[in-house]
Amino acid sequence: MQELLPESELGGAPQVDIDFVNTASKSIDYFVKQSGGTETLFDTSAQVASNNNSEVARHSISWSSPTPITLDIGAWDTNSQSDTSESLEVMLNRSDKLWAIAWLDNDELALTTVRQQPSSQEGKYSVRVFSHSDSRIQVISSVISAIEAKKGQITPYLTIENCSGELFFAAESISLCNLDPGKSYLLVTDGEDLLIAAEEEE
Repeated sequence: MQELLPESELGGAPQVDIDFVNTASKSIDYFVKQSGGTETLFDTSAQVASNNNSEVARHSISWSSPTPITLDIGAWDTNSQSDTSESLEVMLNRSDKLWAIAWLDNDELALTTVRQQPSSQEGKYSVRVFSHSDSRIQVISSVISAIEAKKGQITPYLTIENCSGELFFAAESISLCNLDPGKSYLLVTDGEDLLIAAEEEE
């Protein structure tokens, strides 16, 4: 079994970054351990981050072997410590960046992991959408396009030319004017409202 190096000992070693995105309307704790072995995922020794609703927390991991590593990732309600969700066996290579999105699926805590894939275009907004429910995403610009966002999945990239009046979740117009053009973003929605926007970094 490969040895995980704690964040305090990373130094200049190659690493993976996990960005924990909370849209579950409650405070969430996150846990990470290497797959296999006898360790318990939901143990204080495996807790790596906490955040409140609509916040992002980052945790970095490195290991000594050149081969990919497989991790178990979990989340629970900070207050009750009883509502738990696991995303099992996420295989990561060095320099990978991962989204781990906490959300509510029919009032049950869910955790979905997605690799970050920046796709920036100069002067434009590049966005991928993760939705809590099936929803229609529209871009009304020089070219009108629409895509069906499936619950618990991430869409391909959409290109937005202006920050206001082009992007719609269902019938709701979504403003991106507090974001920077020329960058890539993960947008999380409940199907109509924008819950959080997080940059997909290079």
